[in-house]
Parts: sequence; C-alpha cells; structure tokens
Amino acid sequence: MRVSLPTAVVSLGLSAIVGCSNVPTSNDTTPENSPENSPDTTLDITVSIVPQEYFVEKIGGDNVNVNVMVQPGASPATYEPRPEQLRALNEAEAYISIGVPYERAWMERIRSANSEMLVVDSTQGIDKMEMAAHHHHEDEHQHQHQHEDADEHQHQHEDAQDGETLDPHVWLSPTLVKIQARNIHDALTQLDPENRAEYDTNFANFLEELDKLDTQIRDNLAGLENRKFIVFHPSWGYFARDYDLEQVPIEVGGQEPSAAELAELVSEAQAENIKIVFTQPEFNTQSAELIAREIDGEVIPITPLARDWSDNLLEVSQIFSEVLGTD
Repeated sequence: MRVSLPTAVVSLGLSAIVGCSNVPTSNDTTPENSPENSPDTTLDITVSIVPQEYFVEKIGGDNVNVNVMVQPGASPATYEPRPEQLRALNEAEAYISIGVPYERAWMERIRSANSEMLVVDSTQGIDKMEMAAHHHHEDEHQHQHQHEDADEHQHQHEDAQDGETLDPHVWLSPTLVKIQARNIHDALTQLDPENRAEYDTNFANFLEELDKLDTQIRDNLAGLENRKFIVFHPSWGYFARDYDLEQVPIEVGGQEPSAAELAELVSEAQAENIKIVFTQPEFNTQSAELIAREIDGEVIPITPLARDWSDNLLEVSQIFSEVLGTD
C-alpha cells in the first residue's frame, strides 16, 4: 500500500540528525522531498505462481513489490495458503489470478482478506483449451458416455466452462502471455495512473521480448525428427500447440495411470522410438521412472514454474531439440 516509511526507519533518521547537529531539534527541518519524508509509492501486488512475478516485474519495474502465493516446490493444484499469507493480503493493492486449481478453492477467502484489493483475472480474453488426456482415457470416456442423453452432455460442457477440465497452464505460451501482460499493464495503470508512461514503455519492451523468445523457440524446434513427447503432468499443452508438438501425459485428471495404461504408454513409446520421459519437480516421478526403465530411456525434469520464465522456456526448447532429434 502507499504508506509512510516504517516508524523505526523515520526515528533512526531523526536520531542521526540529532547526533550530528548542534542545532536544537526543535529548529531542525527536513526537506519535503528527502528520503525520510518520501512516501513509499511501491505497489504491493500478490500473484498465484512464480512466473507471474516475472511478468509483473517486467511491466511494473521498480514500482511494484510482488508476493507469490505458491512457492517453488509446491503444486498450484493442491496448495493451501498459509495464514500469514492471507493476513499479508491486507496490505496488497491487487491480487492477480491466473486460473490455477487452488484459486477455485481459495478465491473467496482471498477476496475477503481485503475488500479494497483489486482482483485481476490475468487470463481474461484467453480461450482456454481442455486438459490433454492420453488417448486410452479418451476412448474409455467416449465409450462410457456414448449413450448418455443430451442433458448430461450439456452438463459436462458447463463443467468445462466452469474451469473443471480447462487447461490452466496459459503462462507457457509466449503468445498467450501477451494477453496476460496486457491485463497486468491495465491493472497497474488503473492503480497508479501517474506512472502510466513507464508502464506503457515496459509493456512495449516486454512484447518485444516475447516476440524474440517465440522466434528463438521456433528456431530451436525447427526440423525435429519426432514431435511427440511423454510427460508426467500435462502442463505443456499450450506450448505444444504453439510449436506443433504433441504431449502424451502419464497422469490424467490428477490420477496415476493403471497398470494397463502404463503398459499402453510403454508400447506407444517403443513404437514412436521415444527414449525420454519428462517429469516435473512438484510431482511423484515413480510412474515416469518405470516407463523409462521399460523403454531403456531416461527421465529428464523440466519445470513450468521457474522464476526465470523466459530463460526457462528457451532452455526447455533446447532440451526438446536435443532429445527429440532433428532431421
């Protein structure tokens, strides 16, 4: 919030003046624009996941202080905010959401923590796709529901629209991050119109960075021999869609695969000559390691939640280029 400097800091500054001056303190004057009297104009912004910190800081620069709810190593699917995190929201000017699962369970409490806090949906304007599922699961789903009536199908459609089956990993597409960046820019300018020119410049620079990153990723992935990859958690759907890749997830709907499903994944990997299984640090790697052993391959960790977002996506594309092979 826009509040004065902490009392302890102000007191320390006054003590230094008293100790270094022979003039009575009653006659001391401090210029209005001195650090001691300057208000803290930094915006306190809370976000859900670490990559959003990168986005907000790119646009807000030194004008923002970003707090992240889901810390590295934790899963945005199951995270429960700590009491001190909820209390800290009382000082926040804005909460910027991104649609990860834990938000559905906690957003009401997040809002109630500070009625004056601006709550921003950074995914507004993004048409989300459904979560990827291994085709075996899709076939079972279709067979199970092929005789259901139209009302039930409408109910399923409404559930998807409510976000139950929609893919939240929109931050892994540089193209979709442009939309998120625009929403963040608009929120910051609403909160701090005096610095709009700076936010405009930072936003434009960030868009240039995103275009450059997109080009570098496309160059890295050009001419891949195999564009299909196995990954434990289906985080990379938007990335795969952007760059003409196909992710084959091990986990579907938060559920570990059955023995039959594991066997099918092994058969598919052998048929496609896939030797790498990608994992995510926030999830158990047992199933991935089992598949890797069966195909005489290896497990490679990649994370969708890195703090250095741009460098991370570029590195992931380089890993894909190396392990999937080029023509």
